[in-house]
Amino acid sequence: MVSYREVAEQDFGALISAAESWEHAAEGFGEAEADHRTRVYHATSGNAEVWSGLSADAATDRFAATERELAAAQEECRGIARLLRDGEAELVRLRGRLMSLVEEARAAGFAVNAEGQVSVADRQPNDPETQRLDQVAAEWRRELDRAVSLVSAADISLALGLKDATTGLDLMGGGIFNGAALTDAQVPPGKQAADLARQLNEDGELSEQEWFELNQLMASHADDVAFNRMLLTELGADGLLALSAQVAGHLGDGGAEESRHRYETLEQRLANTVAVATRTPALDGGIPYGQWIHTEEGGFYESWMTDLREVGTTRYPVPGLTDHSVTGYQLLATVLSSGEGCPDRFLRDLADDIRTAEDPSRGGSKDIWQQRAEEGNVDGLSAAELDRFALDPLDTVLGLMAAAPDTSAAYLDPDANDNLDYFLHDREWNHLVYYGEMDMNDHAYGGGDSITSRPTEPDGARDGLVNALEAATTGIPMGTDPPSADRALNRTEEGARVMEHLVTTFAADDGAMIADDGDWSFMRPELGRMTAAYMADFQNHISGGIEVVPLPEHRLDLNGEGPAKFLAQLGRDPEAYGYVTAAQQAYTALSVDYVFNDPDGSGLPAGDRLPHAIKPGTMIAGIMADARVTAVYEERIAEDEAFNANVDAWMTFAGLILDEGVGKATDAMPYGGSIVEWGVEELMGSVTETLYRDSGPEAAAESGTIYFGFYEDSLSAAVLAVDLAAGDDDTDASRQHLRNIAIESVTDSFDRLIDWDNPAGKE
Repeated sequence: MVSYREVAEQDFGALISAAESWEHAAEGFGEAEADHRTRVYHATSGNAEVWSGLSADAATDRFAATERELAAAQEECRGIARLLRDGEAELVRLRGRLMSLVEEARAAGFAVNAEGQVSVADRQPNDPETQRLDQVAAEWRRELDRAVSLVSAADISLALGLKDATTGLDLMGGGIFNGAALTDAQVPPGKQAADLARQLNEDGELSEQEWFELNQLMASHADDVAFNRMLLTELGADGLLALSAQVAGHLGDGGAEESRHRYETLEQRLANTVAVATRTPALDGGIPYGQWIHTEEGGFYESWMTDLREVGTTRYPVPGLTDHSVTGYQLLATVLSSGEGCPDRFLRDLADDIRTAEDPSRGGSKDIWQQRAEEGNVDGLSAAELDRFALDPLDTVLGLMAAAPDTSAAYLDPDANDNLDYFLHDREWNHLVYYGEMDMNDHAYGGGDSITSRPTEPDGARDGLVNALEAATTGIPMGTDPPSADRALNRTEEGARVMEHLVTTFAADDGAMIADDGDWSFMRPELGRMTAAYMADFQNHISGGIEVVPLPEHRLDLNGEGPAKFLAQLGRDPEAYGYVTAAQQAYTALSVDYVFNDPDGSGLPAGDRLPHAIKPGTMIAGIMADARVTAVYEERIAEDEAFNANVDAWMTFAGLILDEGVGKATDAMPYGGSIVEWGVEELMGSVTETLYRDSGPEAAAESGTIYFGFYEDSLSAAVLAVDLAAGDDDTDASRQHLRNIAIESVTDSFDRLIDWDNPAGKE
């Protein structure tokens, strides 16, 4: 393998010089062929006056063979020249990609030496941050190594191509020159890759050399739109899905590690091929889609999607994975989930097409994805295999959308379509049909002689939808884990409409859908995070319109008692309670600080305005405490240890709210307030102190004891916020007076109870 230095310093211009020499040689052979034809072959062949008889006939055959050889020599020379030019272009492109990575690394603050070693440019000894940067530097080095390996692979591929061109058989047979060289050189890389993929489909395997060529072609053209579109065009949707079935089968047969790695790599490259080939104009700009679809690129996209619709519901055998066939959409979704994302338009169109295949109102079949299941497996699929196989292709595509919040919001926007209502009310999520004896609560399902239990949801069902909803409403990509501290909330108009719709839907019938036994109760932790992102709106609504800190853009239109009932159901879940409470306390503290550093200059003393900052959050705290205490008392459980284990995750999300609020407050107060001076970390610490539980098992059975504990938490949070915000400034009143106002505000507002009847367990 070539080194970084060799790639960086190599002058590939020698390949162009060589190509020119081969082209001159082709011209020379062309002149020789013309002379031979004029002075020898045509001068003697068939001219009895010049030469006749057996010797003349034998010579004519030889002269014809010589002319064919001269023609083949020209083809070989031109083919080699073409290979050299294409090889030089590819090597220059890949070297450019390598050097671009080097510039990116340097722009990010890393040094890259002549050997390709990456290090922290401004290294500080014994600095914890430097240790983290060392890890980032190692990642950059791996990226550079991968870029160098692509150059090396292209170099090897060029060498193999030159060898084939110079040693391959002449199409005329028996010749010494390769008359097929030019033909081979003109085969586009996309078609070469498709030919190898078809061979893999037909034969079930490739030679080592063929595997190398396929990998090299797909790796070196990973970002080439034309290559990937040609590959898909040549394969067709059916060929791609058949190849996807081959991949799924080999990954499911428990074969050798080397073979598994080979097919995992192919799966990832197929995902990349689809992603690159289906690039379309951005939804929010560029050429209008209606115009683009009539271009050559648009024609490919329309043709490909039409082709995919025709075979998406076709069933393919997947030996090695399951004894039963699976649909093309399931195979495609499995492949796509191994990649690094797809264009937003493609994901939305694909999701629409998959819905059409399953939605009875659109002529689809609601049980199209159902798989036969037995104890411990689904059609032979183990739990581990189910984790990677897209049993539910639509949910898988929704999960892919979750990496792009704007895409998720647009697809789920209730003002634009009925997708959200379909998922919440109409869709069948039960994709497993268990065969065997039924219990008394089951009923026969299916037809024929089979006796089955009713369909059930597989583990992880609806994960994709939940992630897409969280991404759409918070603006944070994905949604399964607490977001990292460097991410920010990014609410949008579409996302706000999605959140409003969720609150309205889940608040109906006293929150029956998210009650303890509700069909969507599993989603309460994620709903807690979504609610935390809109804490300003919830405080404003619950308090009857009190607004201290200016509300952010894209406000929620909340009405009636529904939001309070929605919060009450979230309060019954410990994780959801934690997210909402952390966010409530953080936003309340932000409001308190705003009171002491008001940029509006209202002239009112801080003590007079302090209740307005404290009461909204305290009212929410009362609702959450009432619901949480009731749940703990009913379940007779003490969850302190598990509860405390989640505090860090809750505070991470609350930190996003504080970061956003601090930014807005700083913009509004150019002179800087205490929130700027003491910063987010100190406030985070004060909020964290009030979240940890230490009630002990005895208190779990005493609802009054726990409720009073939550009340004391609110008192502590309010007093801490006042102490931090007031600082050393006691001009309006004494510090104790301000604390007393905070305590009175909490006392007056904490018992905000609502008239609701918990539907959990009701007949």
